[in-house]
Formats: sequence, C-alpha cells, structure tokens
Amino acid sequence: MSRRVVALLLVAASAAAALAASPGATPGTTRAVSIYAPRGTSTNCHRVLPLTRVVSAPGVLRGAMKSLLAGPTATERGRGYGGWFSARTAGHLRSVRVVDGVAYVDFRSFARAVPNASSSCGSATLLAQLDRTAKQFPTVERAVYSFDGSRRAFYEWLQLEEPKV
Repeated sequence: MSRRVVALLLVAASAAAALAASPGATPGTTRAVSIYAPRGTSTNCHRVLPLTRVVSAPGVLRGAMKSLLAGPTATERGRGYGGWFSARTAGHLRSVRVVDGVAYVDFRSFARAVPNASSSCGSATLLAQLDRTAKQFPTVERAVYSFDGSRRAFYEWLQLEEPKV
C-alpha cells in the first residue's frame, strides 16, 4: 500500500475511535482523537486536516483541546502542517464543558502569542482548527470559546460578533 493509503486508513481508524468515545468511558483508558491543522499554503482559510493524538478517557474533548493547543509535532511541522497553535499556546486550556450539545471551551488568553490570528483569514483558520477538533465528538453540535471566562474578550480579539448561546 502507498503511504497515502496507509495515512488515510489511520485517519479513518482514529476518527472512528474518537466517535466511539463516550463520556462514560472507564477512567485510565485512552482514545485516539484528531486535532486539526492547516497544511501547506492554501487560499482556503477553512481547510484543516486531521492529525491523530491519543488522550485519556473519559475527558476526551479536554484531551483533544490540550493536544491542539500544543500544536503539530516537529515531525508534522516538517511535513508542512502548521496553524496557530504551538509551544507558545500549550497549557492555555482552563476548562471544557458540554451542555445541551454546546461545548464551552475557556482558555487563558493566548492573544499575544498569536497576534495575527485576528485577520479575516487568520480567524477563519483558528476557528476551523478549534471547531473541527471540538465537533468530532457526537455530543458536540457547536462550540463557544472564551478567554479567562469572557466570551466577549475572545470574539472581540478575533473581530467577530460574540455568538448567542
């Protein structure tokens, strides 16, 4: 099999495992999840691709967000993956909760670490990375983000209107 076919099979297997993850999973078990990152140069600011991570259950959404904030590995960056998240944003996750299909994800502000994310394409890429990572789970229909408990601070930074919940 070609490397591309093997890679696609791994992505499909990790996505299936992530979808099978349930909030009632046994503590101490692990699950494969995806984080999403852009690759190469593209004019489509919403185009992000999956990268596999293994996280502890039952907090798979929390684990996926922590992994996303750490960004692509050095090997993945060498293969052209990038995006806004890196060692500079790692550790900025404060809390994650899901209520009635909405994931509420709160961060310590990483606005200074990624100042250009407020451009139109920059914010589209950042939200694509966050949303695709959050929405891979069947319990999440949409996601809302905040900095230090303030949705307003997060969305104003991106020069976007705060979503109604």
